Formats: sequence, C-alpha cells, structure tokens
Amino acid sequence: MAKISSGCNCIYYISGYYPGEKSVMKIFAWITDHLIYLVFGVGIVSSLFPGPGSLFGWIVTPVLALMVLSISMTINIGDLVRVSKYPLVIVWSVILQFVVMALFSILLGRIFFSSMTDLNSGQVLLGALPADISAPIMVSLVGGDTALGIAMLVTAMVLTPFVLPNILTFFGGITMTVPTGYLEAELVGIIIIPLILGMVLNFYSVKVREKRDAWLGFAALCYLLLLFVVVSSNAGSIISLKAFAFVIIVVEVLLNLVGYGLAYLSKRIFKQTRATFLSLLFITSTKEFGIAPAAVSTMELKNTVTIPSVFYAVIQMISAPVVVKIVTFWDSHSHEETI
Repeated sequence: MAKISSGCNCIYYISGYYPGEKSVMKIFAWITDHLIYLVFGVGIVSSLFPGPGSLFGWIVTPVLALMVLSISMTINIGDLVRVSKYPLVIVWSVILQFVVMALFSILLGRIFFSSMTDLNSGQVLLGALPADISAPIMVSLVGGDTALGIAMLVTAMVLTPFVLPNILTFFGGITMTVPTGYLEAELVGIIIIPLILGMVLNFYSVKVREKRDAWLGFAALCYLLLLFVVVSSNAGSIISLKAFAFVIIVVEVLLNLVGYGLAYLSKRIFKQTRATFLSLLFITSTKEFGIAPAAVSTMELKNTVTIPSVFYAVIQMISAPVVVKIVTFWDSHSHEETI
C-alpha cells in the first residue's frame, strides 16, 4: 500500500482522479445534458458562416473512429454475446434499413423529383444506405441497448457491398458500382478496430468502466464537431438552391419521420422491449450519408446525385438529439407519474 507521505500522487491514486480530470468530466457531462441546445447552436452558426467546415473535412474519419471508440468503451464482449442470441431482431433491422426505407424513399422521389433524374437517383441511393455510424451514440444517450445498436450497425455495414447494388437495381433500376475501397476502409478503420480496442480497454481497465458517462460526453463532443463540418461544408450549396431547398427539406424530413415511425410500429406490432425499440429508433432513421459521395465518385456521376444525402445528413444530425430529448423527457415524466 502506498504511504501517505508519498504526497499528492497517493491522493490521485486513491481517488482515481488526476489534476483537472474532474473538471473535464464535468464538461463532458454538461455537453451530454445540453446536447440538444448545442446542436441547434452549432447548426445555426454553421449555417450563418458557410464554408469553414470544408477546411476540416480531413477530421471526419478520425473523429468518427474516436466516436466509435468512446461508445465501445461502455460495452464488453459479454454484451455482444448476449445480443447475438437475438438474430431475428438484427435481421429485421437490416430489412428496415435496406428494403422498407428504400421503398419509402423511392416513393418520395417519384412524387417530388419525377422530372429530375439526378435527384430521383440520389433519393433512391439515400433510401438504400445503411444506418449512420453515430446511431449507437444516440441509442446510448437515450438509455437503450448500445451493444444491440452496434450489432445492428456492424451487420448492416458488412452486408452493404452485397445488398446495396441489388436493392438499387431491383427497386430503382439503377446499376451501381460499389465503392468497395471506401466501404472496407470505413468498416475496418472506423468501426471494427475502434470497437475491438474499446472493448479491450473496458475489459482491462476499471477506470474505463467507471467513467462511462465521460465517454458518452466525449462521443457527444465528436458528434458536434461532425455536425459543424457537415453543415458548414454544405450550407453554401443548400442556400444556392433557394426556394427549392425547402422542397428537398420536406422530402428528407418525411423520410426521417418514416424511419422513426417504422421503429414505433415494430414495437407495437411485435411487442418489442424498450431496449430493442430504442435501438431500432436510431438505426432505422439514420443513414450513412458518406457512402453517397463515394458511390458518385466511383461511378463518375454528377454531384447533384448527392444532394438528397447532404440534406438528410443535416436533418438527421439535428433530429436525433431532439428525439433523445423527447424520449428522456417522456421517460422521466412517466416515472414521476408512477411515484
């Protein structure tokens, strides 16, 4: 046992905190508690000052990896083993992501973009994309089953190179060259490696397990950075569309609401648990929009094909924290009524 005379190092060892660590943890906790307000603040500032985000496009990949690492440090291998016992739930999440959302997206495209080939193709592509990498963060923030959300996401990402082209051809009549290099790099570098590293740290470090809320706060900070880059980088293009931008916003908001609605219907029809419902809520309603520009670049298509994905990216990054706030408020209100 360390002696008291060993000075402040002994105090840090006993308390588990180092200089400034408590302050940092308080900051992370504050970010988590006020995420919805920070999202709107960052969104407004990024819209008013379009452009600067494009200078930081290079941070997207490392920030996504850090975000996955942070969330992975809140789970362990036992959690993944547990959720693997419910393969039908994971399969259903894949069907919702790739098939049902694609059909609704195609319908919206034909209603609103029937005379605009590029936008219609972009809408079809958007609907067939897997869930966004940030989805498990929202699942965790809302108190859902983080491991289940990650299992749903990883399964969809693994299947994307095989499923996406067939979905586009079968439902949309679009022949697509899969951006294999991008998908493999994203799966391995942004998801698999951080996921394994996070669980290893969780297994071997008591402090990592004790500071779960801090990792959520850090993941939320990463989310805000991504929001700034996404909105600021695309604000100019969105503004340049003028009045028609509102039409696209309506379309993508409707698709986003369909995603949330499908999760709710699944809960009601299949009598799913709260944890499963909350996982589906964000897995179904979000889209990994980064695949769209990669696919457009691979196929040498016009950049206008990515417009629906750009709009949806902004909308989902704002709506997800709003839904987190609504669900947590509803849960706390329901709890108060039962007391």
